Amino acid sequence: MVMNHEIIILTLIFAVMIGSIFLTILKKRRRSAKSIYKLIDDLEKKYIY
Repeated sequence: MVMNHEIIILTLIFAVMIGSIFLTILKKRRRSAKSIYKLIDDLEKKYIY
């Protein structure tokens, strides 16, 4: 059985591209506790005071 190496290589490249895009989205969405407290504080100042 002969494997088509081009398909395997293209599949690996595609998987790496999707993985890197997924990781960059996760890094952008992650917030530290400090930034969350700052966001809550800003919202309190805007709407309560």
